[in-house]
Amino acid sequence: MSASANIDRRVPHIGTYRRALPVSLERLYENAIDWEHLAYLHRSSFARVECAEAGGWGFRARVWSQPYDERGAFVIELKLDRECQRWITSTLEGPGRGTEVWTHAFPLAARETHIVVDFFAPGVAPDRAHELFAFYRALYTRLYDEDVVMMCEREAQLDANRSRDINASSPRVLGPLEDVRRRLPMTIEERGRQFRIVELDGQLVAHSAVCPHSLGPMGTTLVQNSTIECPWHGFRFDVRSGACVSGHNCKLAPAPTIFVDPRNVVCIKSEREAS
Repeated sequence: MSASANIDRRVPHIGTYRRALPVSLERLYENAIDWEHLAYLHRSSFARVECAEAGGWGFRARVWSQPYDERGAFVIELKLDRECQRWITSTLEGPGRGTEVWTHAFPLAARETHIVVDFFAPGVAPDRAHELFAFYRALYTRLYDEDVVMMCEREAQLDANRSRDINASSPRVLGPLEDVRRRLPMTIEERGRQFRIVELDGQLVAHSAVCPHSLGPMGTTLVQNSTIECPWHGFRFDVRSGACVSGHNCKLAPAPTIFVDPRNVVCIKSEREAS
């Protein structure tokens, strides 16, 4: 039975999407109210997002779908109800005005949650309801496919942070300079953290491979003009200083120093040792 069965709705119900997800309820709550990731992680679906208001309750934002059309913007509002374990997304303005999407979450295990998503759309002719539901089902399948990757990666990073031994040391010698250069860019682990080594203007530089905002992966992102961009929310950082250059109040984790000793061997020195 769908989660909408006991709800008296004047807006016609056009279909229900169900899925078991390998993530905790808390990760789903985070994902639901995270408006910033829509235009980055879901860039194939959304071209632009402008948030009007956001908080622990949810958010309200103007959204443009792909392909971008300035006249095709619509306003959505997502309200999270933790007590009822649900969130409701309503289209307030623009195409699809009056549409509502009700998502109920049912924890099955510590890291497994079943979601039931009900779609309501006003003014839909009976012969078009099936077609519209097929569109929403395909859209939500794609969105959750992308979201699961992000949520699982965040969970893995949180686990790593909990078990990280700050006193553990990685090998200090990486190898001969030419050998290291052939392996660039390369990822190393130092004191339980992941860092990537790249070469900029002939100098080897290490930077954190994890975004400090939501622990997004930045170990494979392209370095452009000494900056990298998180694929989840678009936060940009200077790889030399670690400073955020996109106007957000965060910074990359301090990276170890990379140096070449007199034998032309590449070595690393952790921040603690450097200080």
